[in-house]
Amino acid sequence: MMRGTRVTAAAVALMVAGGLLPHALPAQNGAAGAASASPLDTNRLAASRDPLRGNTNSLSALGSSARGQQEAFERNHRLGLRFYNGGADASCEVPLGRICYWNNNGDVPPPAERADAKLEREQLLDLLGRAQAADPKDDWVSGMRVRYAVEGGFADVALQAARACGGTEWWCQALRGLALHNLNQHVASSQAFDRALAAMPTEQRCAWSDITMWLDPVQHEPYKALGCDGWQARNERVFRLAQPLWMLPGNDVRNELFARRTLSRVHSLGRIPYDLQWGDDLLESQVRYGWPTAWSVQNGGVADPRPPQVIGHEPTPSYDFMPTVEAIENPLSAQADDWDPKRKKARMRYSTRYANGYGKLPYQFARFRRGDTTLLAGGYRLMRELEMGRAPYTAGLTLDRLDASPARTVTKDSAGANGALLVPFLAPTIASLEVLAPVGKRAARVRTVVQPLPADTRLSDYLLLQRGDASPTPSLERNAGQAYGSLEIEGGTQIGIYWEMYRQATPTSPLQVSLRATRLGASFMQKFGASIGLSKALTPVSIRYNDNGRPDGGAGRSLTLNFPSVPPGDYQLTLMVSGAGVTDSTTQTIKVRPKR
Repeated sequence: MMRGTRVTAAAVALMVAGGLLPHALPAQNGAAGAASASPLDTNRLAASRDPLRGNTNSLSALGSSARGQQEAFERNHRLGLRFYNGGADASCEVPLGRICYWNNNGDVPPPAERADAKLEREQLLDLLGRAQAADPKDDWVSGMRVRYAVEGGFADVALQAARACGGTEWWCQALRGLALHNLNQHVASSQAFDRALAAMPTEQRCAWSDITMWLDPVQHEPYKALGCDGWQARNERVFRLAQPLWMLPGNDVRNELFARRTLSRVHSLGRIPYDLQWGDDLLESQVRYGWPTAWSVQNGGVADPRPPQVIGHEPTPSYDFMPTVEAIENPLSAQADDWDPKRKKARMRYSTRYANGYGKLPYQFARFRRGDTTLLAGGYRLMRELEMGRAPYTAGLTLDRLDASPARTVTKDSAGANGALLVPFLAPTIASLEVLAPVGKRAARVRTVVQPLPADTRLSDYLLLQRGDASPTPSLERNAGQAYGSLEIEGGTQIGIYWEMYRQATPTSPLQVSLRATRLGASFMQKFGASIGLSKALTPVSIRYNDNGRPDGGAGRSLTLNFPSVPPGDYQLTLMVSGAGVTDSTTQTIKVRPKR
């Protein structure tokens, strides 16, 4: 959320020089010498220097009328903004020149827009449509028609306007990219932005491709040192790592950057609700946090002598999809904590149009040998806390090394609330396990690096199941659909376990199998009670038996485990297979939750 008011340039300079970061950093009206000029005068002055504004001597009558009506609409729009009762105590998270930004995810929703403003916008859109038909080469009209169609929620009209643009090539392509992005058509949007960048003057292409604003300050100097020609490879890595859902085609976070660049360029061509001359501070706020989709005004109370301040409300909830510096620099060492969408002091935030909420997906990764290849089972479980809403769900597992090799993606439509997806891989890779709920418009994901099993592995990881496979020939492929989906269980729960052994067992040469759960972080008294046999809370599970092998010689094994009611906490569940003087083991930490 951003707030700005108009004061003199001297007042801002005084506050900044004094080191103050006020609750709402006041705003100035442009540079000294232009402070007394109205936005209309300033825009007319800039028209002769900005080719997208058009030549005032060659505008169509409808084009001239549209420019005047746009001024009038924004003036009336600002004067008619409703007062906002929330966010008064919000601190200035990021001061940006004349404006102040703070994260409004937890704020009261903005007031509804006045009905007369909606009607006037539709009237302006009608005029812009007729003006564009009269002169498709009028870049200003095309940009404004797309802007107000997006703002008014008329996504199809925005795309029609972008396609009707017949002016500057790069500008028309950028408008198409914006309109397609607004419709969640990510591949087509990417293609339109690619055409726009290719048609731009070199200096502008470099400016639009600069992602410094999204990067941590420690990365700024090395990034700038790469220069425009060196940015492409780095940008591709950052955009890929920051992409919210890898299972979706295209890259919407890249499109979002260029959509913000495009709409900011439109905003620079005319009056905006802030009633401020366009400047670098407004550009930075929109490139980093998106453009406002609602507006209001607020004052500081009866003791505040300043006029009401205009507040721009960005879409919520918005998230920080940028990974940590370490993940960007060394992606194949990244862990799940390197992606924290709810991180504070974010360099960027983005509210996706296909999901208005993101959660941390409970998961389990288990690896199995298939010759010289490792088969990864990505299990997920939609806990009630995720608030995913009702089915259907779409689940996806993507493995990407971020090199020249293609990413591998498996998706499942009409997926259940838990299960596992299977993808083979050969080398260390980033795994992104994702679930999207189209009805509930919610998403959950986990993203981390996985390592392949060594070629001489004799025992796989184990995968938790909702129930064990009682058949004599259990298989991973058959059991993946009923995977438990995470390493969090409730005490007193019956679960299944599936694993594979890559060594032969026979009735004459059986292998000894043991499964043991041990509580982690137990107190001294709990350990003492367990040592004298008074408590089994420390070791609630202890199973041992001989494995005589499968009739068909297959590797898969499964059993059902009654995990007793035990105190909540972490338990180390270890599977061991011994024989012929060789012991193999695999261990994972099970979190036991309180029973509902």
